[in-house]
Amino acid sequence: AEEEALPLLLNCQFQQETEKENMTGEDANTNRIDARKAVGFMWKIHFSIGLMVLCFGIMCNGGGRKYIVADPVKASMDCKKLYVNVYSSSPEEDGAMICCNDYLDEWLQLFSYEGFLCNSKIRSIPLSRSITRYPDSWLLPLIPIGLRIIIGLFGKLSNRPHPHPHDMWTTTKRLIFVILIFHFRGWGLYVFLNFVEDTVLSSSIPGIGRETSDKGSCWYMPLLKSWQASKIEENSCYGAPFDFSDHVVLFFSHSLPSMIFEASFCFLFPFLPDAVHHWRTTAGNKEQDDRKRLSAEKKNTLIRFFFNTVLPIFLLLVFLYLNIITLLAIHSTAAYFHTVGEVIVGYLISLIVQIPVGWIIWADEWTHIRRLVGFPIDREHMD
Repeated sequence: AEEEALPLLLNCQFQQETEKENMTGEDANTNRIDARKAVGFMWKIHFSIGLMVLCFGIMCNGGGRKYIVADPVKASMDCKKLYVNVYSSSPEEDGAMICCNDYLDEWLQLFSYEGFLCNSKIRSIPLSRSITRYPDSWLLPLIPIGLRIIIGLFGKLSNRPHPHPHDMWTTTKRLIFVILIFHFRGWGLYVFLNFVEDTVLSSSIPGIGRETSDKGSCWYMPLLKSWQASKIEENSCYGAPFDFSDHVVLFFSHSLPSMIFEASFCFLFPFLPDAVHHWRTTAGNKEQDDRKRLSAEKKNTLIRFFFNTVLPIFLLLVFLYLNIITLLAIHSTAAYFHTVGEVIVGYLISLIVQIPVGWIIWADEWTHIRRLVGFPIDREHMD
């Protein structure tokens, strides 16, 4: 009786799965459009959260603070770390120096202005420093694309189908596209614009020049560490000249866009959506007995569960974690290490990348680029 029930069970499973797969073209197109809207909404929320965190950091800064590290020994202060405000007129001025001690390292001080800067627990968060370092800042956002390529290679070696037509090729093109963004940010928005800032803006725009008119305000110069003293420019106070925030450019035109770009694709296309049909067909070879077919179906269920449930949950947690530590770094940059003007200029520069990437993710235009990197396009654009 058990042997007779096995074929019936398999046939029942086959019919149920076939009914789910036989979706009409109109229904498939509707689901695709709904997913596109959801992805567009997700990008707008992601964009808005980043901007709000930046604005909150600017509000905390207050507009007149730009801190650099200094040597507490030279200042004869008992500090684990010492920060000085390059725009304060004297060490006696309120907020001119922040001395990081055991008191500011307590949990209760975490939400104070000085406590957030000094708290070692924030600085010790895993990967919190890696997001601004090479090659970590380049490799971490590529984790989802790398996994998809590995899965594609696994499917190729084991004769499994790709998640969707030309998946390996479109994934490779997306990888190249993201790497090109990284290079554009590095060479164009960092190296070239810093060169422009140093050679053109610094010598022609009042208030942005390298020269410091009030040398008496450079009271903190004797407190600098040796590596800082070697970088002092003539007729200027260290850290005081205008310097647009390259970290803001890094976070908003490199880290966040690359993460949301691939996260959107993972939302639209599961890792192994076609695995059910293929493995059912393979397991249904007439030369195998029913017991082996049922065993193969169980294995396929486990594989589908791993690739389409466990792996996406893992990537979601990685995505959220990397975004959280990036947003913390954005807040610190805007609140402590750059002026309002430097932060705003850095953010405006980042829009050169943010807007086009967002347009590719959710807009109806640029169909050629969308098709090139594998994003779905509306039916009327496909004709």
